[in-house]
Amino acid sequence: MKKLLLTLTCIAGLSGMVFAQTEKEDMAMAESIFGKAKKTIIMENIQIDDLKKTEFWNVYDEYEIKYDAISIERLKIIKQYAINYETLSDTTATRLATELIENSEKYDHLYKAYLGRFKKIIGGLKAATLYQIELYIQTAIQANIQSQIPVIGQLKQLEH
Repeated sequence: MKKLLLTLTCIAGLSGMVFAQTEKEDMAMAESIFGKAKKTIIMENIQIDDLKKTEFWNVYDEYEIKYDAISIERLKIIKQYAINYETLSDTTATRLATELIENSEKYDHLYKAYLGRFKKIIGGLKAATLYQIELYIQTAIQANIQSQIPVIGQLKQLEH
């Protein structure tokens, strides 16, 4: 458990670095950091039979490509918020909030689609454990990023 918390702390800390890069660098960094670290956490917490490892990791890699695409989309939405923060209109705020909600739904749809596939390979308990790890990592990353983003109007309030 200590390894899991340490790794998640590193992931969450590194997620803040994503905003200091260009968009292409953001994508490459997010994929390399989150993808490799997540695999390490999974390997440390879920024992997979040798006969099932190849099949599991093939499906996981397929899942991870889709997960990364959703994560990159989320980063783009957050960047749009940052770019428009000073001049945020009612319409733009609503659009960005709607896009974030739809993005969250994509994560849920992905989890649901792959839970059954993982269950067939590693069983229900291990698939549920994988889902728990994935959700924990996603939540840690999002909490870290969210803590760095001012609430709408917050900067203006601090100026007064």
